[in-house]
Amino acid sequence: MAMQQHIGSSSSSSSSSMVASLKKYDVFISFRGEDTRKTFTSHLYEALNKKVLTFIDIELEKGDEISSALHKAIEGSDASIVIFSKDYASSKWCLNELVKILECKRDRRQIVIPVFYDIEPSDVRNQTGSYQQAFEKHERDLRHNKDKLQKWKDALTEAANLSGWNSQDYGMEPIFIKDIVEDVLKKLNRRHPFEVNKELVGIEKKYEKMESLLEIGSNDVRILVLWGMGGIGKTTLAKHLYGRLCSQFERTCFIEDIREESTKHGLKFVRNKLFSTLLELPLNAPYVETPISMNKLAHERSLIVLDDVATIEQAENVNIVINCLGEGSRVIITTRDMQICSQFDRCEIYEFEEMNVDESFQLFCWNAFREKCPKDGFYNLSKEAILYCRGNPLALKVLGANFRTKKSKEAWKSELEKLKKIPNRRIHDVLKLSFDDLDPTQQNIFLDIACISTALPQSYHSIKAKYYRIAVWNACDFFADSGFEVLLHKALIYFDDFDVDKNEIKMHGLLVEMGKEIVKKESSQEPGRRSRLWDQKEIYDVLKYNKGTEVVEAIEFRAYDIGDLYLRSYSFKNMSNLRHLHITIDLDTEVHLFQGLEWLSDKLRHLYWDFFPLESFPSTFCGEWLVQLTMKSSNLKKLWEGIQRLDSLMILDLDKSKHLVEIPDLSRAPNLQVVSLRYCESLCQLHPSIFSAPKLRELYLSGCTKIESLKNDIYTESLQILDLSESSSLAEFLVTSDEMMELSLWGAEYLVTAEEMLELSLGGTVVHGFSSLTKLHLTGCSQINTSSLWLILDGTPSLRRLNLRKCHNLETLPGNIHNNSMLETLDLVGCRKLKYLPKLPVSLQCLLAINCFHLDTISTQRSILENMLHKLHSPDENMLHNMPQRKVALFSFPGDRVPSEFYFHTTKDSIVIPPIPKYGLCGFVICIIFSGGMNVDLGEVICTIYQHTGEIGEYTPLYWLDALHSDHVSLGCIGCYDSNWVKAESESGGDHYNLSFQFSCCQYFGMKSNRIIGCGVIPVYNLNYSGVEIFEIQSNSQLSDESDDNELQFLAKDVDCHQHSKFDINESQHQEIGAENEDDQQQLIIPQTKNMEELNDTSSCSCSIGSFEIQSTAQPSDDSDDIEGFDDCHRHSIVHINESQHQEIGAENEEYQQQLIIPQTENMEELNDTSSCSCSIGLLLKHILEESKRVFLKQR
Repeated sequence: MAMQQHIGSSSSSSSSSMVASLKKYDVFISFRGEDTRKTFTSHLYEALNKKVLTFIDIELEKGDEISSALHKAIEGSDASIVIFSKDYASSKWCLNELVKILECKRDRRQIVIPVFYDIEPSDVRNQTGSYQQAFEKHERDLRHNKDKLQKWKDALTEAANLSGWNSQDYGMEPIFIKDIVEDVLKKLNRRHPFEVNKELVGIEKKYEKMESLLEIGSNDVRILVLWGMGGIGKTTLAKHLYGRLCSQFERTCFIEDIREESTKHGLKFVRNKLFSTLLELPLNAPYVETPISMNKLAHERSLIVLDDVATIEQAENVNIVINCLGEGSRVIITTRDMQICSQFDRCEIYEFEEMNVDESFQLFCWNAFREKCPKDGFYNLSKEAILYCRGNPLALKVLGANFRTKKSKEAWKSELEKLKKIPNRRIHDVLKLSFDDLDPTQQNIFLDIACISTALPQSYHSIKAKYYRIAVWNACDFFADSGFEVLLHKALIYFDDFDVDKNEIKMHGLLVEMGKEIVKKESSQEPGRRSRLWDQKEIYDVLKYNKGTEVVEAIEFRAYDIGDLYLRSYSFKNMSNLRHLHITIDLDTEVHLFQGLEWLSDKLRHLYWDFFPLESFPSTFCGEWLVQLTMKSSNLKKLWEGIQRLDSLMILDLDKSKHLVEIPDLSRAPNLQVVSLRYCESLCQLHPSIFSAPKLRELYLSGCTKIESLKNDIYTESLQILDLSESSSLAEFLVTSDEMMELSLWGAEYLVTAEEMLELSLGGTVVHGFSSLTKLHLTGCSQINTSSLWLILDGTPSLRRLNLRKCHNLETLPGNIHNNSMLETLDLVGCRKLKYLPKLPVSLQCLLAINCFHLDTISTQRSILENMLHKLHSPDENMLHNMPQRKVALFSFPGDRVPSEFYFHTTKDSIVIPPIPKYGLCGFVICIIFSGGMNVDLGEVICTIYQHTGEIGEYTPLYWLDALHSDHVSLGCIGCYDSNWVKAESESGGDHYNLSFQFSCCQYFGMKSNRIIGCGVIPVYNLNYSGVEIFEIQSNSQLSDESDDNELQFLAKDVDCHQHSKFDINESQHQEIGAENEDDQQQLIIPQTKNMEELNDTSSCSCSIGSFEIQSTAQPSDDSDDIEGFDDCHRHSIVHINESQHQEIGAENEEYQQQLIIPQTENMEELNDTSSCSCSIGLLLKHILEESKRVFLKQR
């Protein structure tokens, strides 16, 4: 077995490497020839030698010195098998071999495996039985060499004590031999892993993953499919797997390039080759699929590697063989087409990914320089080559080898420039195999993705890029739904991992180059005779000189920095099959059509033209097949005369067409989904047919300053988004739709009154028609007040985002807002007159009340704290898990100090908290104080949490777009549910976290601000966890809570680390004890418990407490006098345990539950003073429980 080597490593001079260089055999067999040579030993040798190189003495050449040659053979082996038979000890030769073998075990770490063949291990260990008789003879022969005798005895004892194999444990010798062989192979593989080729960068990580998928130890037949694009390394890794695993199977077979073998010789040839190789028969054997051979395969473990299975038929062909395999067999298949997996009942799929930058550098440099790093002066050139390869191993190796012959920097630069125009032939040919497998319509889709834009130019809510492209391809009769899936299965396209909606179609850069090269070859010298044009210089030339032909199907013209383009009226006339025309230009470029435009192809599916220079389309224009018509910033006054048949039209976008005065009749556009007319400043009215479009989902009219009325008597069935922002002349508005999700009216200043607006838009005092509305933007609507907002909220039960920015007349939110149980974001930034917030829904995740200077922040803070505690105590609720990754709930409002509830706080931008228990931790409530004047436009605040010196996670709790006019408080909550916390818990050890929190305000381009002037942290624990003490907030809060239990608890301290008094306000309990003012008293609830030792196990501390009152919960005393309590006693917060909890802990008598009432003080710091006490809290609590009954009885 060869030793593992690493890329770039030089030969080691260590002893282990020297030993490795001497290796000649894998296994040396020591045995007594007369006992087992022709029986057991010969059978074991035959089985071993099929797997590894095995030595027995019959291989010695004549004339060799036996003892010297044997010593070399032993030293040159990785493992030795010692077969102890009945007469083994009678041979001095064997005993000397054994001594030498054990020397190699000590000095060279040789593997030694004893096999006890028809002999008891104890006879060998203790030299009894036949071994005693043998040594009696040796003692007579070597009476003068007792040292050698003792060496032999010691060697036998040592060897017999090793883990080995006993034939008497087996009934059948073949099974005995099979287990020995497997044991030897496992030990050899662990000792010397399969040699790693220097080009196999990152192979170990991939191998670990595939090893887990293969589960070599299980008895089922497993199939592993290695799937990925061409050149990604599937075959290389399959060979590596085969080399590492083949010794563990009875039968093995590797067939390379099944695609080519099947094409050249047929499917039957491949199947015969597979059977013949497995059964060790000649390839031309007349018939190999006999019942006997099938039965033989079914009872043995086989390893099969089938490389490059390309078609369903090829997969079916090899599956016939797979169905014959025995238990524990493994089949590894490489393919570019995931669809072949459908032919197997069950298979695991390993998807290949591109190499990362470090791996790419390593592989390229090894092939280019035979070193791990680039030579001096070649770093940037190497980086450019690696960028071209995009992590494809084949490309990295091919280009690296190619550049190795180029010695000068100039030659490298020239080669890199050449690659931009002419792809490497070897890489191209490998990749093109996948393209050749496609049918013509699939090839058209592939070439469209490679050569023309794959993304929508404008982001729409209801139309995603993939959906749009499929619609266009279907309009071209490309059968896109199935063709798209084929490309995906063949690894020709993919989606980014973060693209959860599978929206943006991606293609590897090398495949893009390959696709473009295919199109270029359609006409290498005349671009006007190619199907697709994308090079702006070539397009400029084709259009300017009228070189286009009927071959041209698509033009993607991004005219930047090329100067003005003067077109003739017939520039597009010869391009009769043009189906895709996309022209975007910058502000310094103009396209001129002084003679007008005679004709555009009537086969256009996609027409996008920025700054279209004409006032209308030519009279010959036919848009029957159009899917998108986008003419942004155009000179259009109207599109066309009359009614066009627009059966396929989905998108009509005329944004910023400032001269547009009319929209045509769209009654024959049944599939119209989006109409965008933003900032069409001359447009006075819409054609009523727009609202009758049965699939219309989005209508954008923002900035249409001349539209005065938008009244529609027709019920709009599908409209989801209506944007009327900045429509400053809008005075009448009546549009209803049960599907409405987003309505924007910000800046619509001239609606007569808010009440009239509501009457017109929402159907009167009872709002209807907007039950599905999820986003409502009313920024700057000065007429919005509490009463009008009440009506809006009543009619929008599905609302998730409400934007009331700069509604300057809003003084309080209506009380019915708590009924909007789906509301997540409430934006009140700049509501200068806002004074009070009512109960808010618990679903709220973001409240921005920035620069609301008159807001009652004290009551707001308490409400928000309960909101966040509710979230952290309800980790299974959708509201928590629906928050974006690394984002947390956010609440911001004016304030200049950390709320008193934050036990851990500081006036800096970072804080280190004492150790806190791990178990039961739900998360943290965090607080940040920002100084006034801070400009956080387009910025975010980052909270970084550290455990010891390692980072656990980085969170972005704060996002806004305004400058702060005064100091502000921001509260957020962070849940401990992601994988980083799981990792931190396992790696840190112990039962406690040692955490620190760093807050930093970052703006774009990496700029940082130090305007954070304070922060605080509250750790929050699971309600069901009893290992920490907690305190409660329980009040007539402003936050509605739909749960039965309105008591929300968070950490005070660990049991042995005291947290001093916090408050628990309960209305019914206050009434019960006769409190005159609910705000004047705080209470500590001390439960009776059987296990007081838990409470008593505390360390001493120093604190003082004022007077307190004791009163029985079970028998409230209306006439009892106040009494003075203990002068020195702890105000430690205790868990409130209700009746059901008492039953759980076995409280025998509820009478003994006591309450300690602490009067309200003006200076709460006095209650928290912990500087003057030296008593034990455990003793105190026990004393209170004993004394409370006595005091109560005395008062009575």
